[in-house]
Amino acid sequence: MPPTATIPAKATTALTHFLDTLNTESTRRQRRAFLSEYLTWLATHLDTTTNKITTKDLLKQDNALTWLTAAQRGTTRRRTALAGPTAPASTNSMAARTSALNVFTRWAGHPLNLTPPSPEFATRLTPTEAHRTLRLLAAHHPTGMLQSTWERSVALIALAICTGHGIPTLHPMRLTDLELERPLARARVADQWYPLDTTSRTALTRWQTTHHALTAGHLKTLKGGNVQELWITTTPGRPRPGQPAPPAGLPAAIRTLEAAHRKLTSTTLGTPLLMEQFCSTHHDEP
Repeated sequence: MPPTATIPAKATTALTHFLDTLNTESTRRQRRAFLSEYLTWLATHLDTTTNKITTKDLLKQDNALTWLTAAQRGTTRRRTALAGPTAPASTNSMAARTSALNVFTRWAGHPLNLTPPSPEFATRLTPTEAHRTLRLLAAHHPTGMLQSTWERSVALIALAICTGHGIPTLHPMRLTDLELERPLARARVADQWYPLDTTSRTALTRWQTTHHALTAGHLKTLKGGNVQELWITTTPGRPRPGQPAPPAGLPAAIRTLEAAHRKLTSTTLGTPLLMEQFCSTHHDEP
């Protein structure tokens, strides 16, 4: 924690400095999302702009508690939830918000020490259930979902099952992290190699072929035709003022993978399953 005297007075600057102290990208991304939400909400609440919010404003307990109350009611939501745009925030997201705020205020020298709600954990599938579900998802292309998006989502689930890792850890993977031509196919995640079963190997081989098709041709002028990230977009992006829409085949954001996963599981299974539910940590009972 830096000396209190060195904490920037401007909230946007203080948040940037704080985020730069975090070691892992997944933690930094989560903290940034919730603290930016707090900053934006507070600017609206105080009828001003984010550039005029001070660090002291963020550290005031009344402001923090009012924001958390608004967030719990779902009024700060940036994307529509599965239960609708006005659905209350989940317990886990509220725990993450509170944790982000506690860590930031402690770094700033004025810890609020708010008590986060206890997180709720989704029931994980057993290995047998996970593999059966994977085979079902891999064999049925849902109506209304682009085939390449379906193939990418199935490949992602296959890796989650075989490695026990979720999307944040799988997201940085590159094509060189797959060795599918070996007698025993394997994938490298977080510097460790994991064997792949036949269904997972087939799903990843199918996605690898689609990946090559999406990154060929027009992308040569953008990235030299050498897109090495394993998870790429399957549709063109949104155009920005004065710029054409980026083509499909560019590195995909985590939120893109998460949205496609929710759509696949909810459409095919009738209810959404979290990726963590496929990451079994135990064995079936004999």
